[in-house]
Amino acid sequence: MHYEAFSRYASRSFATLAVLLSLGCGSESTDVAVDGGSGADAGAAVDGGSGCVREAGPANASRFVVVSRPYGDAGVSASTWQVLELSVEGELTATDTSFTMGRATGGVVAFTPDGEIGIVPQEDGSLGIFRIDQAGSVSVLHEHFTGDFYAGSVVMGEQGDVAYVLSTNWRENGGGVFQLSIGCDGSVKDEGLLVAAKLPLGMLLLEAGGAVIAAQDLGNSALEQDVHLVASDMLAMPTASTTIFPDRDAIVGSIAITADEQYVLVGDNSGFSGVPNRVGVARVGANSLESVQLLTPLEDPYAMATSPFDDAAIVVSGFGNAIYQVSYNPESGDAPFVIAGELAYSGAPPQLPADVVQVQRGDLLGLVLIAENQGLRRIRFEGGGVILDLGLSAFGESFAAIVGAVGVQP
Repeated sequence: MHYEAFSRYASRSFATLAVLLSLGCGSESTDVAVDGGSGADAGAAVDGGSGCVREAGPANASRFVVVSRPYGDAGVSASTWQVLELSVEGELTATDTSFTMGRATGGVVAFTPDGEIGIVPQEDGSLGIFRIDQAGSVSVLHEHFTGDFYAGSVVMGEQGDVAYVLSTNWRENGGGVFQLSIGCDGSVKDEGLLVAAKLPLGMLLLEAGGAVIAAQDLGNSALEQDVHLVASDMLAMPTASTTIFPDRDAIVGSIAITADEQYVLVGDNSGFSGVPNRVGVARVGANSLESVQLLTPLEDPYAMATSPFDDAAIVVSGFGNAIYQVSYNPESGDAPFVIAGELAYSGAPPQLPADVVQVQRGDLLGLVLIAENQGLRRIRFEGGGVILDLGLSAFGESFAAIVGAVGVQP
């Protein structure tokens, strides 16, 4: 492992340790949110918003990709972000645009449907918020937007009028799902706690409304249940919960859902429990959740993506330097998913692959970008269970080329 790869490995390890150390502590706010509000009552509606609906742009047009560069040339910490361009053919090129915001060694940028506003968690628990125009020019709206949360991830609402912030802490110290409202002018307001939770580490919005949330408890759920369904016509209290991992040793590192929204996959990448890493599978009903399967061992399932054409999936193994295929066989009953081995790589195998983002519309539907040590790997779901590796797009060889957080416009 060369020095850049080791640096990325170390940053991921320390970031995990920092989250663990913060679990029993309150998250102190070190910066005042410019547009911060007084906080909304817990139990606000899941689909509530400010009324500013943002329409999606053309499905087949070039998109901008935004990545963090958490290191400088000498290996020192940096707060640099870079804009790349993804062509209509799916090719990546670097632009001359870079900007400074908070530092992020990993994570995913959540974009509004029109691709204008990007929100991303940063290593200090704050949010970086920026606007990007049609030419790719960036205006930073907030370098460090803070609230009563320690931001672990951000999920954008369907209409782009709200965003949900997962505060990765114990509920007595600020753990839960918080809501932001996003104005048409780009202003962002902290609307406060939506629902309290212990270690909410993954959230997926459902096309039919509502959400699936991975947390050790959520709202009024019973203890020992770690995956929860919130229905669209309810307040932010679960209508169903289940126990996907049979012990309390899991740390959720990733979550994904199949295209038909029948199965949710949850990755446990705890490096401290002694229990082999695994991916749990739960069946999702209209008002039910049922744990059906554990895929194990599967080292460090740091991120996952599912095919928009079928129930195939990939599991990114960060410390395993691998990308695994997961196939689906509906005739297998209670064990419908199978680890089908590593992907056939184009060129060298991955080096510390991490977060994934996916194009959800147009001719590039099924294209996945995976952050690696010094670039972005492109993976494409082809349908019929076929998954192709299109290779790594690298943009340098020094510390400054290391990729942290990543996001792609819708």
